[in-house]
Amino acid sequence: MLQQEHYIQSTEEEIAHIESVKKSIEELRESGNFFSVSLQTLELIRRFNYLYIQVFEKMDENPSLLHQLVVAAEGLEKKLVILD
Repeated sequence: MLQQEHYIQSTEEEIAHIESVKKSIEELRESGNFFSVSLQTLELIRRFNYLYIQVFEKMDENPSLLHQLVVAAEGLEKKLVILD
């Protein structure tokens, strides 16, 4: 059985990853292909945007929110790569 290796990213790498996913969401919205994505992807985008606002705009320093945002970004990245 193959096992996927997990590694710990630094906070800077996680933030860069989050910003990359945020940029992909904005590009999707601007392209007009927003309506061709699945409901699951739309829900992940909604969740990502909510967490992004809490962490970066409202400056909530709760580590749990940042972790949830990292997890949402990872899930969204997989969904958005399929759309490209």
